[in-house]
Parts: sequence; structure tokens; C-alpha cells
Amino acid sequence: MSGLIITPVPLPPSIGTACPSDGLLYESSPQTAELTAAEPTVGSSYKIGQSPEIGRLLIATRDICADEVIIDGEEALAVGPKQATHPVCLTCYRRVDGSYLCPRCQWPLCSETCWQSEDGPHQRYECELLASKHVHPTMEELKQDDCRLYDCIAPLRIVLDGQRNPERSRLWLGLEDHRMYRKKIGIWQIDKHTVVDPVRVKWQLGDRFGDDELQRACGILEVNAFEVCDENKSISARAVYSHACLMAHDCVPNTACTVNPATQKMTVRAAVDISAGQMITTSYTFTLDGTLRRRAHLKETKFFDCCCPRCSDPTELGSHLSSLACPRCNGRNYTVPEDPLNPESYWKCQGEQCGNRIGPSQVNQLLTCLQRKADELNYDDTRGLEIFIETWSSILHPNHSILIGIKYYLCHFYGNAPGYQLREMPLHLLARKMKLCEELLGVALILEPGASNFHCNIDKSSLIRELELTEREFARGQTSEENNETTDFEDDNRP
Repeated sequence: MSGLIITPVPLPPSIGTACPSDGLLYESSPQTAELTAAEPTVGSSYKIGQSPEIGRLLIATRDICADEVIIDGEEALAVGPKQATHPVCLTCYRRVDGSYLCPRCQWPLCSETCWQSEDGPHQRYECELLASKHVHPTMEELKQDDCRLYDCIAPLRIVLDGQRNPERSRLWLGLEDHRMYRKKIGIWQIDKHTVVDPVRVKWQLGDRFGDDELQRACGILEVNAFEVCDENKSISARAVYSHACLMAHDCVPNTACTVNPATQKMTVRAAVDISAGQMITTSYTFTLDGTLRRRAHLKETKFFDCCCPRCSDPTELGSHLSSLACPRCNGRNYTVPEDPLNPESYWKCQGEQCGNRIGPSQVNQLLTCLQRKADELNYDDTRGLEIFIETWSSILHPNHSILIGIKYYLCHFYGNAPGYQLREMPLHLLARKMKLCEELLGVALILEPGASNFHCNIDKSSLIRELELTEREFARGQTSEENNETTDFEDDNRP
């Protein structure tokens, strides 16, 4: 799973919502009246389309085969630290403790190597500017896990890039920032407190940067940024891309996205076959979240209500990531929302002879309680995780998002963690691993079909465990045969 944060382009009624969550249409920034973007390279399999409902989007110009590269190593327009991040190096975005400081501006870097990187973003953009104003995090701020000073860096780089490069400024003007809606729901005021005021007042840069251009940069990031991280989560950054950010949203996307953490280049592959004229889509939210959480996340962070086929289906296309066991049927049937697009909907048992209904407040109370219990679990205690799954499987569908998230973790833990390496695990844990892989593959085939990151990771994991299990069973069988042969030989030679 990529875990990427992707541009929130609202979708038309057939695929998603065509306007923000309150059903009203908001004007874009004045600068976006004439949208511009770099044209796709000659021979590209997509074009930039325009829709009155959703703005710009990517459309396949020919049939695209599964696993075919659609966007190959697109360079980021801008890269910077994530919001509310722990202190990171402003060149490579790895965590820092303040032991090495930039000799010029005194912001922490990871090493002299990053300081000497003349092509690095820190040297190119903010270093000299911050040094001239003598502004940098205090040692106390460097101990914080959510040092908000880092919120200012990425917006500052976007504004500086637009000021210094008139040609690239046209690309920035073509990106949506949802300014009116951000004002309506209060994000504008938060950005003023965490970015605009620190840059203009605390850093005394009000003569260089205006409120409006900083707010626009914040909006561009909030609407269009991808998360950049590596497998170990040691890198904490966000990046904006000219073309990749135009992919429309679908909770069952037809692409898989990867970002090279070293170069921040984006590659987009087709997860399934995509027909000519079809929209190229990705997911702006976490695949294994249920509908309530996905739609709430999209509403709060991407400013629209998703009405895609998955969100509109009470069973989430048969994956049952939100389904609850019916208390009246003793778990023989499952309870699903009557109207999954309405968070206040009643939930009803699918059993033909039951029809038991549960109110939304009861459902929300139950899910809030179980999610809190799940969040409090010790993930080093695999036995505790297995007990949690066993205990609550009588109330939740086995594929429920609360359980499937833990199963996904265990699937990777078994066979990879110290003390649980393949050659160390007993057969019953290898068998458990196989069962987890099978359950997750069933979900992946529905929610991320084809050559998706989630599907491929589980498929590979399943194959490895199956081979290991087969090898172990074969070895055990051989040992048993040898023992039997020895016993028979001894029996035949007894006096």
C-alpha cells in the first residue's frame, strides 16, 4: 500500500461527488481562471481533460494494459516537510535530533553531506533567507514530535519557486487550492496561525510574502500533495506533481503509485486494464478503512463527499469492511447500513427472516469503543493481537476494517520480525500466516484489483509462505519416513 496523500479532485455523480460536502459550488482562486499545465510528453497514454463538474483530470487516450507505466518518474514541483512533523533534515527529510546544524542558518540537518548538497532544496530555497532573519527552531522545539515551524517550509518553497521562475509559476497557477471552502470550514484560519503569521510576523518576512500567496501555497499542498516515505517510515515529506496530482479519486483505483524516497520521483502504473476514454484514478484515502472513516477523511481533508460505487454499496462491493454481526442472528448474518452515503443511516440485518435494525448512535458508539481498544493494543504482543481478533470476530465481520488492519500487520510481522523469521517459526504460525494471506488477498482482489501495491505485497507474501510451508512439510515428511525405515530395520533384525 502506498499510503499516499493525493489531490482531492471531486468526481461526477457516476463515480463520485461533483462538489464540496455541503452541496454548494465554490469559486476557485482568481488565479486559476485560466488553468495551465505542462502538456504530456509525446507518446503519452493519457491527456489532460476538462470537466465542468470536476475541473481537470487525466483521461486514457488509448487502451492501457495492466502493469503498464502511465507516468514514468515525474519530478516533483516542490518537496517539503509534512505538517506537524517531528524535526527532519531539510534536504533528505530524515529525522534529526539537532546534533548537526546548518552552518549558515542553524536549522538542523542530518549531516555535513546534506549541507554540502548544493542542488538540495534547502540550499536552493530558504537557507539564505532564514539565515538573514536569524530564525531557527530552539532546542526545546527540536524535542517536539509535532514541531509546527516545519509547516512553514513547504509553502515558503512554493512561493519562492513561483517568484524566481516565471515559467514554473504558470504551473502553480493551474493547481487548485479550494480557498473559499477552506475559509468556510476554518482551515484558512489554522493556516494563518501555523504558517502565515509565523512567516510574515515572527520571521519578519512580511515585506517579501503576502497573506494571499502564502495561503494559496498552503491550499495547493493540502489539496494536491502526495506523502513521500520509505518502507521504514524514516522519511517524512510531502510533494506536489504537475500531472500525477490530476488523477481523479476512486475508492477502488485503477492505478498503483510509488514515490522514490531518494529522488522524490513519482511513477504511476496501471493496476488493471484501462480503456481508451476512461478516467485514470487513484485513491486519496486508506484502502483498508471502512466507508464511514474514508468518507469522513475525504470530507475533512479533501473537501468533498465521495459517492463512488464502493461507498454507495452497503457491503463495500462484497468486501464487508464495515459489516457487523447481527446480534439477533448470533452472527449468522451481517448488519449493513441502509444508506451508506448517510452517516446517520440506520443499519439493517441482511438476513431475509430477521430485518433487525440498529440506530446510528449505537453503531458509532460501538465502533468508537472498539477503535479505541485497537489503538491501545501493544503491537509487540502478537498473542494479544490474536486474542483481540478472536474476541471481536463475534461482533464484527472477519473482514471489518478494525480487524483487517491488525491482520495486515500480523501478515507482515510473521516471517519478518526478529524471533519470527521464516526458518524460526513453528508450522502452526506458518499456517496462520497462510490463512492471513488468503483473507487479505480476498479483500485485495475486490478493493485493489490487479497489479496494485497492496495486492502485489500480499500475493508475494502468500507465495513465499506457501513455499516455505511446503518445504517444511516435505522435510518433516522425509524425517518421518527415515525414522520409520530405521524402526522397520531394527524390527526385522531383532533376535
